Amino acid sequence: MVPLRNPYGGKVYGSIVVKPRLGWINIYEILEVIDWKYQPLFLKEEEPIISDGILPRWFKAIDTLEAIAQALNILMKGMNSKYVQSNVPVGNVDWNSYSIKSVPYGKYSQFISKITDYSIDLVVHRQFKGITRIISQDISSNRVPTKVKYKAKQLIMDIEKKLEGIPTEQPSIEKLKKIEVPSFYRNLYKKAVLKCEEYLSQSKFSISSGNYYGLPWSIEMDRLFEFWVEHWAHIFAKRIGARFYSDIRKNSRIRFYNLGNWKSLSQLKPDIIIEKGSKTLIIEVKYKKHLEYLQYGNFSPEIVEEHRHDMHQLLSYMSISGNNKRIGCLLYPTLNGNISNQFATLISYTNTKADVDVMLCGTPFHPEKILNLIENIWGEKYASFA
Repeated sequence: MVPLRNPYGGKVYGSIVVKPRLGWINIYEILEVIDWKYQPLFLKEEEPIISDGILPRWFKAIDTLEAIAQALNILMKGMNSKYVQSNVPVGNVDWNSYSIKSVPYGKYSQFISKITDYSIDLVVHRQFKGITRIISQDISSNRVPTKVKYKAKQLIMDIEKKLEGIPTEQPSIEKLKKIEVPSFYRNLYKKAVLKCEEYLSQSKFSISSGNYYGLPWSIEMDRLFEFWVEHWAHIFAKRIGARFYSDIRKNSRIRFYNLGNWKSLSQLKPDIIIEKGSKTLIIEVKYKKHLEYLQYGNFSPEIVEEHRHDMHQLLSYMSISGNNKRIGCLLYPTLNGNISNQFATLISYTNTKADVDVMLCGTPFHPEKILNLIENIWGEKYASFA
């Protein structure tokens, strides 16, 4: 989703949307289900646009609040000079004032001194409070997912507690850009300031219209599909008390141990592995239309060769398992789940059954359907989803 600019002047006059081949999906619900572990890439230099499917400004609320909260963990203090009245001379005493305003009136123990105060009342903190107030208003919308609201409110409470007593300042990108941070605080504070600038860049509209405007963005559908499948496969594994490994969690790596002069691959990365007892299920997530092509016979030699490569990849992963029963699945996306799944068992070169099953399955972005599919594969109820 990107803005369209007038070539004569460069002003944005519309937007162009490239939709996934599976049809337009409810991106908010999917990202919320996977706990926002995978997020779109935003075109930060572009102006907010209005379009169907935009991601409104509250989408980045959590990132912004987390950056502010992390910066405040090392709460920066600044040196301010101020005048105080005391009963004993401290700091730089204003002796002129003492001789004119205190001594003539018998107030010998009244001194006006200039001292250095280490205060947290800084421009950057006032700006942080201003941004926090804007986010607090933004997340009050009924359109904001409950998980986002809950987490944002917890972060807001933490920030306001740390900045208690600090005046709130109207947020300004210009002011944020001028803020100078000492080197000790720079890493965390600079990140927080940049997040605030990004959030403000989306806040050019009213609260209500802000629900329909947002930054242009793009997302890799193959990665989103992989995160989606991995999420539900992990839920299934927990339900049955199985061990779970995945490339996303970086614990499914198969390594090549050098026994002499090995200079080839160092590791393989199966997408998903589920193990319990003497059974292993390996799922390779493929954002391709191969299952549809194979079902309707609409495929070229190039597609057949690519599919052969995917099948060899799956079988190589399955060969690592020492379990007696091994199941491998190439899992493809479908629009509505109407494409038939395909399954087979392997017969070895000695014409004996290898107790190794392989299948080609499709699933839409639908929680119940993908859970039922994985359950049937694991339970080897092939007839029930053929």
